[in-house]
Amino acid sequence: MPSTREDFHAGLGRSARIRLGPASEVTGTTQRVDSAAAGGAGKLFRALTATDRRLFAAIAGPLLVLYLLTATWSQPYHIDAFSTVLPAWKLGTDGTVLLEDHTALADPDYFRNLGWIVPAEDGVASQYPPGAALVAAPLYSVWPEDAEVVTVVGSNRPDVAPIDVLVPPLGPAAIVAALAVAIAMASLGIAFRRAGASPQGALAAAYLAGLGTSAWSVAADQLWQHGPAMAWIALGVAFAATFPAASGLAFGAAILTRPPTALIAAGTGLAETIRRRSLRPALVIGAGALLGLAAVVGYNRWVFGAWSISGGYGASFTDNALSGDLIGYARNVFLGLFSATRGVLLWSPFLLVLAPGVRAAWRVAPAWARGAAIGGVVYLLLHYKANRFSGGAGFFAYRYPLEALTAAAPLLFLAYDRWVAARPRIMRAFWAMAAISVSLHALGALDLVSM
Repeated sequence: MPSTREDFHAGLGRSARIRLGPASEVTGTTQRVDSAAAGGAGKLFRALTATDRRLFAAIAGPLLVLYLLTATWSQPYHIDAFSTVLPAWKLGTDGTVLLEDHTALADPDYFRNLGWIVPAEDGVASQYPPGAALVAAPLYSVWPEDAEVVTVVGSNRPDVAPIDVLVPPLGPAAIVAALAVAIAMASLGIAFRRAGASPQGALAAAYLAGLGTSAWSVAADQLWQHGPAMAWIALGVAFAATFPAASGLAFGAAILTRPPTALIAAGTGLAETIRRRSLRPALVIGAGALLGLAAVVGYNRWVFGAWSISGGYGASFTDNALSGDLIGYARNVFLGLFSATRGVLLWSPFLLVLAPGVRAAWRVAPAWARGAAIGGVVYLLLHYKANRFSGGAGFFAYRYPLEALTAAAPLLFLAYDRWVAARPRIMRAFWAMAAISVSLHALGALDLVSM
């Protein structure tokens, strides 16, 4: 949120090739984790090898420090992220998601202008699912700083009269956003190991994912839904083959944060079921995912008075998803990939170099990596059908592809390992594009470029 009267905003060589770890180590890890699964979720951490635990810390620790240094701790704040901050603060301080202090924000003059606050069964509430707010609520419950009244005017409709808004402290939001994305990248490091990466290769790949995409410049900057969703997806993918019960619960939490991530859970579970020729992976992963889906539907019934998945979003996104405008849909997809302001392939150009290697990666990828990637692609295509490709304004580069990139990351790692790294010229081009990607998102994270 802005201060008084301020507007909202809305060359590594061939030797650097990522190599497969010893087959015996990967197999041993799988056996130990399978044994731990039988013992219950309490043994999950001990199921990781010492190398995996050190890798997790080596990724999450430095990234967390960097993210905290570049996160938004004060006003101005994006209205989408602010609409997650409000229920997180209210849950932490009063144990409710109903926003009685922010009723005016549901007025047509201020809706979409100062926040995404909508009428609820017994008041007003954020239109978003509660997953991200639930993650931040515990920190808000102990945070010593109080909310303050700020006079604001929205940038979407600057002609509307300024209004006094109670603004929660933004420190907890900054910490949770940074921590969630750091955990997401560290969990991807474990997933890369499960796909066959050496510790050094997994470390490099996780750092590129965490610095060369909008994970840094958007998700780790403010309390969007993306950061917590990415963390749950990465955990779900990392443990899909070795600890399916934990994977299912992680996917359930992702669904409670962003319901369409159910597609990623479905793809992952079905792929493992087909590989093993057993219904058990789909049933175990699906059980956890269904808990998240049931929680979303129950939450929407409690808050908005209707058994639904869309909840506070209303019918607009469903109507868009079911519309027959295929030309507009194709345009949306194209712009989501190549738009000068929001194109994921332009703002993370290392992905362009990886794309031709997906076929080679597919031949060697584990089933869970294939399934997660398919689910991620369908997830993104659904978003481009139901919403505008841009995801709004007032943030750097792109945001809708973040969950899909997290789900597809292990397959993309294998595209590097099995195709890029075997071709010296292409590998040099890849690392050049990687350096450009990191530089671009550094500009965004440091607020040196606004969009």
